Amino acid sequence: MKRVLLPLLALCAPLPAFAQMPPPPETVKPVMRPALPLLPGACENAEQWERMFEQINVRNVTCPAVYPVLPKAGKANGKAVIVVPGGGYQFVSIDQEGFRVADALAARGYSAFVVKYRTVATPRDNGAFMAAMAKLFGNLGKGELADNPPAVDDLAATLRMVRDEAAKRGLDAGQIGVVGFSAGSRTTIRLLEGKDEAKIAENVALIYPPMTQTVKPGPRPPLFLAIAADDPLFKQGKLGLVTNWLGESERIEFHLYSGGSHGFGMGIKGSTSDLWIDQYIAWLDRH
Repeated sequence: MKRVLLPLLALCAPLPAFAQMPPPPETVKPVMRPALPLLPGACENAEQWERMFEQINVRNVTCPAVYPVLPKAGKANGKAVIVVPGGGYQFVSIDQEGFRVADALAARGYSAFVVKYRTVATPRDNGAFMAAMAKLFGNLGKGELADNPPAVDDLAATLRMVRDEAAKRGLDAGQIGVVGFSAGSRTTIRLLEGKDEAKIAENVALIYPPMTQTVKPGPRPPLFLAIAADDPLFKQGKLGLVTNWLGESERIEFHLYSGGSHGFGMGIKGSTSDLWIDQYIAWLDRH
């Protein structure tokens, strides 16, 4: 039986329509994977790890970190990919858009680095948090997500770290890619627009990004973009981001799936969006 991972799009009904409010998140222990801190010195950790809609997320992140997910010995191809999960900056979708993506990349020889970036503050009470999420995601595709500069800083720091440690890890410092999901895509766009570290990225992937973004002048590495036609973000911006990018660079591969909605990630949707990870890795192999 297919495993169905319900995305946060389940929260996209207007708040008063919630006759059945989704169950509150279940507190879980932090995932025990090796992590590298991104901020120097002591850090007051206030983060909350939770299981919500059969996914593990982390919110109220104040101590950003990077999780290296490496290929088995003898399988590495010398290339790195930095993974930037989504979550509307309210949380980091650390599992479905983080570790599972990194595991798939590592299985194909890529050294992956999952970014647990700083998020905005959310109510620590689970009930209040769910109400806030319902309101936020109920407006998906109707407005613009506010920027989160600390997340961009954390991604820039990760790029510097991976570049600086490339030789030690047996990586090519000129073969570093970035893949961002939803809010993680927005973070990646802001990096391209305003950070010198963006020049380090050899290629970039935006998975269900805000299609209204025109992307200000900046580096234009080869781009892989994937989104579903029934995603509110695609309905809102249509081909705006793609058209703008093509105006400056033709190095783009664009996949528009007929279904999958927002947040398909590594879930099983029963649509061709399930194939995105294989298509992305096939594209990476040629870059």
